[in-house]
Amino acid sequence: MEKFIVLFISLVGMILGGGVFFVNRRQGANQWFAIMSILIVLWINFAYLGSIVKDVLKATFWFRLNLGVVSLTMLSAYYFYIIHFLKQKGKNVFLERFITLISFLLFLITIFTDLVVKTSRITQTGVDLIYGDLGTIYNLFALFIGFILIGYFIKNYAFLSDKEKIRVQYFLLGTIITIFLSLIFNVIYPLLFEPKIQYQLFGDYSLIFLLIFTAYAIIKRELFGIRIILTEALVVIIAILLLVQALNTDNLGDFTWKFILFLTFLYFGYLLIRSVTKEIKQRKEIEEMAMKIQAAYELEKRAKEELTRLDEAKNQFIMASQHHLRTPLTSMRGYVELLLDGTYGKISPKVREILTKFQVSIKRLIKIVNEFLDITQFQLGKEVVTLMPDVDALPILKEIVEELQLETKARGLWLKLEKAKDIPKIKADPEKLKIALFNIVDNAIKYTIEGGVTIKVAKSDSKIQIAVKDTGVGISKEEQKELFNRLFERGKEAGKFHTTGRGIGLYITFHIIQAHHGKIWVESEGQGKGGSTFFIELPLN
Repeated sequence: MEKFIVLFISLVGMILGGGVFFVNRRQGANQWFAIMSILIVLWINFAYLGSIVKDVLKATFWFRLNLGVVSLTMLSAYYFYIIHFLKQKGKNVFLERFITLISFLLFLITIFTDLVVKTSRITQTGVDLIYGDLGTIYNLFALFIGFILIGYFIKNYAFLSDKEKIRVQYFLLGTIITIFLSLIFNVIYPLLFEPKIQYQLFGDYSLIFLLIFTAYAIIKRELFGIRIILTEALVVIIAILLLVQALNTDNLGDFTWKFILFLTFLYFGYLLIRSVTKEIKQRKEIEEMAMKIQAAYELEKRAKEELTRLDEAKNQFIMASQHHLRTPLTSMRGYVELLLDGTYGKISPKVREILTKFQVSIKRLIKIVNEFLDITQFQLGKEVVTLMPDVDALPILKEIVEELQLETKARGLWLKLEKAKDIPKIKADPEKLKIALFNIVDNAIKYTIEGGVTIKVAKSDSKIQIAVKDTGVGISKEEQKELFNRLFERGKEAGKFHTTGRGIGLYITFHIIQAHHGKIWVESEGQGKGGSTFFIELPLN
């Protein structure tokens, strides 16, 4: 049975070492793992050979080879775990050289002298190893290497990536299983059972678990977590114990049912491992999907917050700029009016003509600045309209007609105001309502080539309705849908007739009417089909 176990471990160790090496033979970690695997296999075989021979010289020879290889195994473990996995090469040159030097010295001393392994003794229960004068130092050095490995892992664990942390967990798991089995077979079993030496080498054999978990951590790229490995380890350990129990039975009947129990356990163990693997894979897929969704959500949230911040900064900048622009423009308009009124003395007709044009330009600029300020305030959700009761819409419309009458006559168009009798008063902001109505009438005139514009006012249930009908270019059905939502954009046909338009009049008008709790819409058969009619409904007091 023990021969079978040693042969099995040797095959597994060589397969693992060769497999890891050929996965990436140029990688230093893979090379040192292959070396460590070979040394562990030699360690186990030399220990086994030393325990079965019945000759003192031969047993001593094999034990010296065994402990000599152990010193080199500790060196390979240091280079694999510390130098290559944790990437500590060159960070502590003195320690690296010290461990290398002592390991090779102990190897030579152990092989060629009796300072570490003095001799061996044949007993009724097996072969005992007798240490020499440096045996204690040898064991202390082995303990020192163990503490160095554990210390480096603890020190660097927090700085490792998530995947490297998982790999460290595999290494530690393999180490814990090895230590656990060594305690059972090398310490507890000899204290409780006779013969004491019978299963003592099983502690050495447990090194295969360290190799298995380490190899799995190196080769496996997508690691499924420690849970599946614990399940596999539990199944393997129980299976080995069941197999050992079956092989250690002399009675054929007992051997048969124990071996059947072993095979049955293997089957159900396989089902258990497959179930756990499937569950963990599904859970990982769900977690990865959740992480992607969360990352996308966080990215969208940050982008939205940044856009909101930039939008607010833009609006504040625009408002500040408009206030700074409006103040000097208002002062300029005041001074021009004083000059035209003769406050600073008489002016010539030529200067008056220039000042009048200047006054018109200033008024136009003030109107543009006010429009931009209104747009920004609308976008910020601020109150732009102050509603007042008992506002008569007819005088506002008459003022608009008077202001635009000169332009319509110059272009050969008509501008008519038709009103029904007894138009009730409404609740409105006279100044803002005039801006909205002016924009509608002014647009109707701008985009009319022949004919004219008719304004009709009538009462409709609990509101008044103002209809502005023109004989202009008309509006397509597609443009009607987005006419009041577009900012700084105008229809393709409109741009041909009035190239200096800003594309903000209807946007402002819509928000002003909406602030009056009113409604605005347009009706048109399409471009070149009898013009358009804009309807505005405003609630009564």
